[in-house]
Amino acid sequence: MKNDKKKNVLLKSGKIIDPGQGREFVSDIYIKDGIVSEIKEKIVIKEGSTFEINAEGCIVSPGFVDMHTHLREPGFEDEETIETGSYAAVKGGITTVACMPNTKPVIDSQSLVRYILEKSRESACNVLPVAAMTAGLNGMAITEMGLLTEAGAVAFSDDGKGVEDSKLMYEIMRYSMQFGALLILHEENNFISKGGLVHEGYYSTILGLEGISCLSDDLMIARDIMLAARSKARIHITHLSTKSGLEMIKKAKEEGVNITCDVTPHHLFFNDSCLATFNTNFKVKPPIRSEEDRLALIEGVKEGVIDAIASDHAPHLDTEKNTTFKLASFGTIGLETLFSAAFSKLCNEEKMSLPKLISLMTTSPAGILGIDAGKIEVGKIANITVIDTRAEEEIKKESFISKSKNSA
Repeated sequence: MKNDKKKNVLLKSGKIIDPGQGREFVSDIYIKDGIVSEIKEKIVIKEGSTFEINAEGCIVSPGFVDMHTHLREPGFEDEETIETGSYAAVKGGITTVACMPNTKPVIDSQSLVRYILEKSRESACNVLPVAAMTAGLNGMAITEMGLLTEAGAVAFSDDGKGVEDSKLMYEIMRYSMQFGALLILHEENNFISKGGLVHEGYYSTILGLEGISCLSDDLMIARDIMLAARSKARIHITHLSTKSGLEMIKKAKEEGVNITCDVTPHHLFFNDSCLATFNTNFKVKPPIRSEEDRLALIEGVKEGVIDAIASDHAPHLDTEKNTTFKLASFGTIGLETLFSAAFSKLCNEEKMSLPKLISLMTTSPAGILGIDAGKIEVGKIANITVIDTRAEEEIKKESFISKSKNSA
């Protein structure tokens, strides 16, 4: 709940799941002027201006933290804006998002970091800028990480591109250590993925679509694990898609490398058989991979190797998706369906505990980003999500708040 949109709210009889404190209990929560004022049973408020919500039978969770989104502003406001993206996030129970720097212009300057933060003050949720690792995302010159950190950048990434130059990547890692900066890495070897449309395998062959080998991701993951081990940098592998990449990350963690990773719901939900319909909303990067990869990712979540679930919300115009598979843009939206898709797959089907899922979307990403979020405490801003796990909703294109409707 943003401070500039204060309301007094009384949540009644909800089951609070607070993964940060490892607690589950039924209680009321009184929110006054946007701040959690009381957490206890049977709160009685005499003030007449309080809005009461009956949360009996519902889960009350810290607001979700999505550490990988594309809000397209500045430069691509016809696809999404910070305003529309933040409303889509709130609809999905997300109260904090980190937005990637592949905008136009690229978020590689103090003024643009401050621009994002200024726009966040007027948005429905907290929007945190991720600044570029290299100027203009050109993979040639390191940005001024110190100044960008001071301006408010929460992390650094060249998302959408892999940094091909290994020496430069090593220097980025060494430089980031001076500021304790988090590096969010898009692992793609562009020489291998160039021209590719989908996962390289059975379906790419029978459908006649150029494939993208798992090696595109895995070579970069292996390289960056070695560089991080030497530099001691803090790295986060985003939108993990391969079984072999997962195995490398697991081994790196066991060896003490400072590495974390996230996965998207669409990589947990689908395998490459979905491509048989030529639905361009399944054209994403990294590509939706084999059933073997998908099952491995699910096990990675359940075993704790994967640290967070993120949407990689990537809005596109209808004209960018309603075309041939070859010409269609990569990406799918995911803010509004982040929890529901993950809950359906991991809790309903895979029988993972709800507190575990909530931790993957609250305390864990907050901890990775180093932000004060993902918790419910008296005196803190009331970033809270109420979940009715009994409810069912058919996902329809017209129901999306996001400016773009390209949902897988």
